[in-house]
Amino acid sequence: MPENTPAVTEEHLVHLTWEAIERGATSSAIISSDKIEVKEALAALCNGEYRCPNYGLAAGCPPYVGGPAEFKKWQANSQYSITVKIEIPTSVMFSSDRNEVMQLLHQVVSAVEQKAIETGFTQSKGFAGGSCKNLFCADHISCAVLKEDKPCRHITVARPSMSGFGIDVSLLMKASGWSAEIANKSTLSESDNMSWVAGLILLA
Repeated sequence: MPENTPAVTEEHLVHLTWEAIERGATSSAIISSDKIEVKEALAALCNGEYRCPNYGLAAGCPPYVGGPAEFKKWQANSQYSITVKIEIPTSVMFSSDRNEVMQLLHQVVSAVEQKAIETGFTQSKGFAGGSCKNLFCADHISCAVLKEDKPCRHITVARPSMSGFGIDVSLLMKASGWSAEIANKSTLSESDNMSWVAGLILLA
């Protein structure tokens, strides 16, 4: 067991998954932290040939996060992690309602992270998806952390994106026992087709 990890019982971990469900997740799972894979190539996509439009706009996105190297340091001190998934109709994924779902994802992840800290995992870290600038500060010209040297306006809920750390989300889904199939716009006509968004809380 990594150093500084509190005494863990199955009950502690299960309660964290319950917290995720109560906050709005469709599913939540307990996984071994060594099952999480991070890849430089995935992190590089944020600033690749088709640069993410949110690149450099928030403290929670590249180039202002430590990427795979930093994540691996945190991972080395973590035995267990909690994953969360929110299932949504594919039509919602490609609509204006997507931002609301992504905001909920950040809220779920941050709530589980806080519960983990209260449980004794004081160095826990949550990761979600999407740029916090786009989701929470779209009405502001700039990120308060980067441009104004002030605390994050939404520090209690906004969490860094998994993409910037190179987390392989497809493998994360599989490690959680879930399907990793990704929806695309070609399936919009299928009324019962579902998609998902996912988050991670690294316990330490």
